[in-house]
Amino acid sequence: MSLDKVVDEILKRGEQKKAEIIREGERERDELVSLAEKKLEENRLKTEKRSRALTEQLEQQEASSAELESKKNMLAAERAVMEELKARVLEELASYSPEKKKMLFSKLMLSAKKEFGECTVYSRKEDKPLLQLTSGVKYGGEIDGIGGLVFESKDKSVRLNYRFESLLEDVWNSKLRDVHKKLFG
Repeated sequence: MSLDKVVDEILKRGEQKKAEIIREGERERDELVSLAEKKLEENRLKTEKRSRALTEQLEQQEASSAELESKKNMLAAERAVMEELKARVLEELASYSPEKKKMLFSKLMLSAKKEFGECTVYSRKEDKPLLQLTSGVKYGGEIDGIGGLVFESKDKSVRLNYRFESLLEDVWNSKLRDVHKKLFG
């Protein structure tokens, strides 16, 4: 064989080897690209899933927060209405006519007389003329408030607080649920 043929043969085998190496490199490249694309798609799907979950969680938190704020606002409004109602009741009690107060004071005095026997009564300065003291009941002085009476046992150990504010507070506390239910039921 001549040198040219040997060189041609070597070049031919070199070209075949080169083509084979290129094909093998392209095949490996395609596999790596395919694998990378798969990983990218998996990561994209995981990221989308996490993103949806976070979005849903944030939406739920926002909804819960808005609901809580709404309830707080509702409770504040209900409390304001209840306080307004209580203030109106106190105003009405304060504006009782002298005749009505006189009748009420007489009933309270009988009740205290039954409870204590001899006792002392206290009233607002303005209400003193409306008192009809019975035997065993003496006037002890003035009290603050919008009206009502305070009775004290003879030995000063027990007091009955029938001031309008105290009576309303007692009734209010015992009937608060009923009042709330009727207003906002």
